[in-house]
Amino acid sequence: MSEETITVEFERAVGLIEKTIRQLGVDPEAVKLDPPGGIGRGWSLMRGSAAVAVFLRNPREGEDAPQLRVVAPIVKIDAAQEAALFRRLLELNAQGMGPLAFGLLHDRVVVLAERRSTDLEPAEVEHLIQRVGAVADHYDDQLIARFGGQRVSDLS
Repeated sequence: MSEETITVEFERAVGLIEKTIRQLGVDPEAVKLDPPGGIGRGWSLMRGSAAVAVFLRNPREGEDAPQLRVVAPIVKIDAAQEAALFRRLLELNAQGMGPLAFGLLHDRVVVLAERRSTDLEPAEVEHLIQRVGAVADHYDDQLIARFGGQRVSDLS
């Protein structure tokens, strides 16, 4: 994609994401978030007990389009249970999470989905936000009960 085409695609995706956030009953202006590295746009929504961050970032080297990333940090890990927790997360990933996966970011378990913005449809944006939120809300308490740690939404 040319730089001009990427800019057009980026703005199209921003409009689509903000429209979807409005359809979820939230004002996108009220939930704007500064994305890490300041490259792109971000929004933060609560879905149950989980905060879901939606990021749209410009392409990095080797990528040909802006990237949509939906991520929910759910558990600050208990270092004493790391190995067992990591094994469980890998098992859950392998059992079929669809377009989602568990990961680790800054000592926090996250649920995430990422895809390029090209051909992105409103229903897919809504699905990813809802699905990441539902999986995060479902697993945060389960993982804490089994492996310790703290729910990220409870941290100050």
